[in-house]
Amino acid sequence: MSDALSSESVAPAAAFGTAPTVRITRVYEATPQAVFDAWTKPEQLSQWLCPFDLHVADAAVDLRVGGAYHVLMRGEDDHEHHGVFEIIDPPGRLVMSWAGGGLKGVESRLTIGIEEAETADGKPGARMTLIHERFPDAETSGNYEGGWNSAFDKLEAALKR
Repeated sequence: MSDALSSESVAPAAAFGTAPTVRITRVYEATPQAVFDAWTKPEQLSQWLCPFDLHVADAAVDLRVGGAYHVLMRGEDDHEHHGVFEIIDPPGRLVMSWAGGGLKGVESRLTIGIEEAETADGKPGARMTLIHERFPDAETSGNYEGGWNSAFDKLEAALKR
């Protein structure tokens, strides 16, 4: 488990109605650039961007504003996720659309903020905050909250390699 972990569902901006937003913050013993690279390099995404017992079967990233990404998660069933980069500000911020999987045809939005931070034991690290918004309903956001926490456990292990 990471040095710092918090997870909560909060109400989004009024423009998105009453659908909840998932917000998760973790502090990793890694540089902000290492965390940014884990989100943006296919060979690194393949090591962690899937929850539970799923694994990444394919990942592709066109890292530019307007560029697309694609992640195929495989388990008993395939789960395809894809989207387009809206903001790329290395190593501190990524904003992208997120579609596929269990989103019931809705395109959601990810905002990933990354900044320097200290770990609980005083080592240099990076604080990563994920905000995932525009869910179709509370059940879906709850499912994604659990999935993201599982994937972020895998990210912690990948950053230690």
